[in-house]
Amino acid sequence: MHASRPAPQRHRAPDSAAVACSQDTLLLLLPVKHASDIIYGARYAKRLQEWGIKVGVRLLHVTPAPLQPADGVPQQSAGDGDTLDPATQQMMHEAGLYLSRSHIAFSTHIFAGELLFTILDTAELLGCHEIVLPALKHSPWQRRFSGTLARKLARATRCATVLLADTDGMSGPPPA
Repeated sequence: MHASRPAPQRHRAPDSAAVACSQDTLLLLLPVKHASDIIYGARYAKRLQEWGIKVGVRLLHVTPAPLQPADGVPQQSAGDGDTLDPATQQMMHEAGLYLSRSHIAFSTHIFAGELLFTILDTAELLGCHEIVLPALKHSPWQRRFSGTLARKLARATRCATVLLADTDGMSGPPPA
């Protein structure tokens, strides 16, 4: 695995999600950078459920990897490193609430590492079938970033299909 040392992980699942995921459940990995990112993947998951497809969502937030100290230089530690910043905790909580209200089974995962490899490794580790990124349309920079990340993920993945989902829950492959 390429990624990283896992950051503290919070696992949440509403009572309706207590049913264990079986092979007939489509597992979606939704990387979340901002709380608003959840809308795209959640609407896609909801649409799949409406079509009779059993769906499980794995929310992922990637934090930067801790800096490696130079040889012989003592490493500074801010506590144990086992605490997450309040903004990240709040964002993942809001994302979980959004999925709970939609009656979508989910769990949250927070890992530290390089974004591309952490997403790929997490998808493989959790057995996800699809990686769903938001098809951002707000600005040319956001479209380019989302499309570029999606293309890189699609080229590098060994286990999952990479999709871009829009605000209506419709999905498609990353642009070529």
